[in-house]
Amino acid sequence: MAKEAGNPWPWSNDPILNEYKFTNVKREDDRTTRWMRTNWTGPHGNRPAGEIIFNCAVFRYFGTTEFAGALGWQDDWQPEACIELARERASHGEKVFTGAYIIPTLGHRGPKAEAVARLILTPLWADRDRLAGIASSTQSWKAVAMAMRGLPGFGGTGFMVKEVLQDVIQTPVLACAVDRNAWCPAGPGARRGLNRIYQRPLKQTVRDEELLKEMVELFEQSHAALPEFMPQLELHDIQFQLCEYDKYERVRLGQGRPKARYKPSIQGLLL
Repeated sequence: MAKEAGNPWPWSNDPILNEYKFTNVKREDDRTTRWMRTNWTGPHGNRPAGEIIFNCAVFRYFGTTEFAGALGWQDDWQPEACIELARERASHGEKVFTGAYIIPTLGHRGPKAEAVARLILTPLWADRDRLAGIASSTQSWKAVAMAMRGLPGFGGTGFMVKEVLQDVIQTPVLACAVDRNAWCPAGPGARRGLNRIYQRPLKQTVRDEELLKEMVELFEQSHAALPEFMPQLELHDIQFQLCEYDKYERVRLGQGRPKARYKPSIQGLLL
């Protein structure tokens, strides 16, 4: 809020928050997501539902606005053209993939873009209409997520399913999801964050049902615990910030450091 108000940096009294890169409390406020809403899903909200689901996956799997802008919205998926664009950009030192999280390659030994385009996105393109039908008939993002988790690249903890469908929820495809604040899978960072809060060993495996119960408990507490200036949170915001809490605690407790340091803009430094 201090940054948005034009206040000079640093915007926090906390040295950890000043030194390392953390996401906003709500993912919708992040620069990449803002770009996506304005330039990607926003202008294409009237496209077929399966196409919207697919393009949300394209955006999150590469994860950079630079690559998305160069590739453009996909209404006729051509994986080889996508691979060639990624190869060309990489050869010029231009951005292709995000460094925010690990992109699965399903054991593929060649370039990452080949695995993503051929092994992950192409099966999703073929299945897009079935997923759209599930979304339309159930208006449940859990139902769509369960169906997607059977596809290559969307299994495991369900992290990539969650990343993609959180974008779909902001489109007409799942805007009225009945379980928007009743269900959310916990990614790896959120699992560690919950283990910290509930005082379990950091690497302890906990059933998905128990993790969801704990996230809902925190979500319900947030209604009374947060100050009035805070925006209304959703269950996914809780899940999202559990990961950031884990990151914060790693630094505070000397257990490790995030790989990205925060670099304020020159404008922020000069204000």
